[in-house]
Amino acid sequence: MVRKGFSPYGPSKAALEAMSTIWAKELEGTGVTLNMLLPGGATQTGMVPATLPRDQLARLLKQEVMAPVAVYLASDEAAQVHGKRIVALEWNEEQKDKKGTIS
Repeated sequence: MVRKGFSPYGPSKAALEAMSTIWAKELEGTGVTLNMLLPGGATQTGMVPATLPRDQLARLLKQEVMAPVAVYLASDEAAQVHGKRIVALEWNEEQKDKKGTIS
Protein backbone atom coordinates (compact mmCIF):
# COMPACT_ATOMS: atom_id res chain seq x y z
CA MET A 1 0.00 0.00 0.00
CA VAL A 2 2.94 2.34 0.38
CA ARG A 3 4.67 2.19 -2.98
CA LYS A 4 5.79 5.06 -5.15
CA GLY A 5 3.10 6.01 -7.63
CA PHE A 6 0.28 4.51 -5.59
CA SER A 7 -0.63 7.57 -3.51
CA PRO A 8 -4.39 7.37 -4.23
CA TYR A 9 -4.48 3.58 -3.77
CA GLY A 10 -2.57 3.04 -0.53
CA PRO A 11 -4.30 5.68 1.59
CA SER A 12 -7.73 4.62 0.32
CA LYS A 13 -7.02 1.02 1.37
CA ALA A 14 -5.80 2.15 4.78
CA ALA A 15 -8.93 4.26 5.20
CA LEU A 16 -11.11 1.32 4.21
CA GLU A 17 -9.46 -0.87 6.84
CA ALA A 18 -9.97 1.79 9.51
CA MET A 19 -13.60 2.28 8.50
CA SER A 20 -14.19 -1.48 8.47
CA THR A 21 -12.81 -1.77 12.01
CA ILE A 22 -15.20 0.95 13.17
CA TRP A 23 -18.15 -0.58 11.30
CA ALA A 24 -17.43 -4.00 12.80
CA LYS A 25 -17.65 -2.47 16.28
CA GLU A 26 -20.86 -0.66 15.39
CA LEU A 27 -22.42 -3.82 13.94
CA GLU A 28 -21.47 -6.04 16.88
CA GLY A 29 -24.50 -7.89 18.20
CA THR A 30 -26.71 -7.12 15.18
CA GLY A 31 -26.20 -10.44 13.40
CA VAL A 32 -24.34 -8.70 10.58
CA THR A 33 -20.70 -9.73 10.39
CA LEU A 34 -17.88 -7.71 8.90
CA ASN A 35 -14.37 -8.96 8.24
CA MET A 36 -11.44 -7.69 6.21
CA LEU A 37 -9.88 -10.08 3.71
CA LEU A 38 -6.51 -9.14 2.25
CA PRO A 39 -4.47 -11.18 -0.23
CA GLY A 40 -1.19 -10.79 1.68
CA GLY A 41 0.92 -8.98 -0.85
CA ALA A 42 1.02 -7.52 -4.31
CA THR A 43 -1.51 -9.36 -6.46
CA GLN A 44 -2.03 -9.78 -10.18
CA THR A 45 -4.85 -7.37 -10.96
CA GLY A 46 -5.83 -4.93 -13.65
CA MET A 47 -3.69 -2.33 -11.90
CA VAL A 48 -0.47 -4.16 -12.76
CA PRO A 49 1.22 -2.38 -15.66
CA ALA A 50 1.52 -4.42 -18.84
CA THR A 51 5.17 -3.38 -18.96
CA LEU A 52 6.03 -5.20 -15.72
CA PRO A 53 8.91 -7.60 -16.37
CA ARG A 54 7.94 -11.29 -16.43
CA ASP A 55 10.10 -12.19 -13.42
CA GLN A 56 8.32 -9.57 -11.31
CA LEU A 57 4.93 -10.62 -12.62
CA ALA A 58 5.69 -14.23 -11.64
CA ARG A 59 6.24 -13.14 -8.02
CA LEU A 60 2.82 -11.53 -7.71
CA LEU A 61 0.10 -13.43 -5.90
CA LYS A 62 -2.69 -14.94 -7.94
CA GLN A 63 -6.16 -13.61 -7.14
CA GLU A 64 -7.25 -17.17 -6.38
CA VAL A 65 -5.39 -16.98 -3.04
CA MET A 66 -8.53 -15.27 -1.73
CA ALA A 67 -10.98 -18.02 -2.72
CA PRO A 68 -10.66 -20.54 0.16
CA VAL A 69 -11.06 -17.87 2.84
CA ALA A 70 -13.91 -16.15 0.98
CA VAL A 71 -15.77 -19.47 0.69
CA TYR A 72 -15.19 -20.13 4.39
CA LEU A 73 -16.42 -16.66 5.39
CA ALA A 74 -19.57 -17.17 3.31
CA SER A 75 -20.30 -20.48 5.04
CA ASP A 76 -22.47 -21.12 8.09
CA GLU A 77 -19.32 -22.34 9.85
CA ALA A 78 -18.03 -18.74 9.93
CA ALA A 79 -21.26 -17.19 11.20
CA GLN A 80 -19.54 -16.02 14.40
CA VAL A 81 -16.38 -14.68 12.72
CA HIS A 82 -16.59 -10.92 13.09
CA GLY A 83 -14.21 -7.98 13.11
CA LYS A 84 -11.22 -9.97 11.89
CA ARG A 85 -8.43 -8.87 9.57
CA ILE A 86 -7.61 -12.01 7.61
CA VAL A 87 -4.56 -12.32 5.37
CA ALA A 88 -5.38 -14.97 2.75
CA LEU A 89 -1.77 -15.95 2.13
CA GLU A 90 -1.36 -16.82 5.81
CA TRP A 91 -4.75 -18.47 6.30
CA ASN A 92 -5.19 -22.18 6.60
CA GLU A 93 -7.66 -24.58 8.12
CA GLU A 94 -5.57 -24.89 11.29
CA GLN A 95 -6.35 -21.26 12.18
CA LYS A 96 -9.92 -22.22 12.90
CA ASP A 97 -10.60 -23.27 16.46
CA LYS A 98 -13.08 -25.96 17.50
CA LYS A 99 -15.96 -23.53 17.11
CA GLY A 100 -14.99 -22.78 13.51
CA THR A 101 -13.90 -19.26 14.30
CA ILE A 102 -10.61 -17.76 13.24
CA SER A 103 -8.20 -17.29 16.09
